[in-house]
Amino acid sequence: LGVTSSSGPGIALKGEAIGLAVATELPLVIVNAQRAGPSTGMPTKTEQADLFQAVYGRNGDAPLPVLAAATSTDCFDVAIEAVRLATQYMTPVMILTDGYLSNAAEPWRIPDVDEIPTFHVQFRTDPDGFQPFLRDPEKLARPWAVPGTPGLEHRIGGLERDYDTGHISYDPENHERMTQVRAAKVAGIANGIPEQVVTMGGETGSLVVVGWGSTYGPIRQAVKQAREEGRQVSHLHLRYLNPFPRNLGDLLRGFEHVLVPEMNTGQLATMLRSTYLVPAVALPKVSGKPFKVREVDQGIRSIIGEPK
Repeated sequence: LGVTSSSGPGIALKGEAIGLAVATELPLVIVNAQRAGPSTGMPTKTEQADLFQAVYGRNGDAPLPVLAAATSTDCFDVAIEAVRLATQYMTPVMILTDGYLSNAAEPWRIPDVDEIPTFHVQFRTDPDGFQPFLRDPEKLARPWAVPGTPGLEHRIGGLERDYDTGHISYDPENHERMTQVRAAKVAGIANGIPEQVVTMGGETGSLVVVGWGSTYGPIRQAVKQAREEGRQVSHLHLRYLNPFPRNLGDLLRGFEHVLVPEMNTGQLATMLRSTYLVPAVALPKVSGKPFKVREVDQGIRSIIGEPK
């Protein structure tokens, strides 16, 4: 398993290698601690503007799973989940954090290692019928053969390979088939992750405030205050940004309005609108500073008005 980290400009430089990991279908965890951009931008200030880069930012159709940590302590659990997805589905996985979380601190009870859920990693050892791009019928993951295993010597690289043999292939129909199966593998991860839950409030109502990453704290407090004032507001916070949880669309359609506070110009809001055709409204902030509770509260009031 490979693990690497950087911020947005470094992730851009690693883009070709990340695409190679997608093509070779190797487990890799990439941590992007987002900062204000573009280019060097404001390197000590926070932002969430690399979501499009994480989901779409490679040449060709090169999908990969994307997760986001909500708090400093959540980074621990998200890292474990990223390793699980990378090894179970043989894919690179992107973790999004940001400058705010990188500099934040909170109390954290060190967990008992024996109580952390485990997941089994299976290496291919049987050479009978082996080729490097055989598919697990459920997960569509290819086998993981440790280099040097007798009888399992193989070649992988950036050139397209044949679906049935793993050898280099320039066949048009085969390329389309391989592109589709790589996309289906990542999309199928939705069946291997938890369904989305509402963080606070009901599963239907007037307004749901949808967040991801470090906006968790101010959104939670603003929604808590709104509910104490009698307004029908819920909070929904996403860990899984690609693929989305399989029930997310149904949850969003249970609300009249969808508000998305994020430290960019509306990237998640755009993704939600295009994926689910819901009227998601962006509440953008790109000042290099995290949201304040009152800013989210003002966004809530702008949609559903003052409490009656």
